[in-house]
Amino acid sequence: MREGGQPVKPAILVLSVSSGAVEDHVLAGIEEEGVPAIVERPNQPRAAEDLAVEAASHSSLRVGVGIDNAGRVCIQHEKLPHLLPDLLYNDAVDLSCARNAGHNAARIVVGVPLRLSGG
Repeated sequence: MREGGQPVKPAILVLSVSSGAVEDHVLAGIEEEGVPAIVERPNQPRAAEDLAVEAASHSSLRVGVGIDNAGRVCIQHEKLPHLLPDLLYNDAVDLSCARNAGHNAARIVVGVPLRLSGG
């Protein structure tokens, strides 16, 4: 709940160290699946994996995305005990890979099969 008793908007939380093409394509992939996303900037640069775990723990949909300063993208669900290698995108500077990451984050929420090629 927000201040004033307003419910938190259901959305994937994206913790991104900096804006840019990778972030834009991740967000486009999420949007193309019809799921809302909220972007926040962490105070300290950290690895995509750490950002994703934190984002998932604060996301109203329990799915978080971390984007680090190297352009790496990681997706995490709050209920997963460990990171899944298929949801870590080391080559997200390839913008089709970044968009695919966004699609997969949203697909976890929607409950449809993931696009696992090209991660």
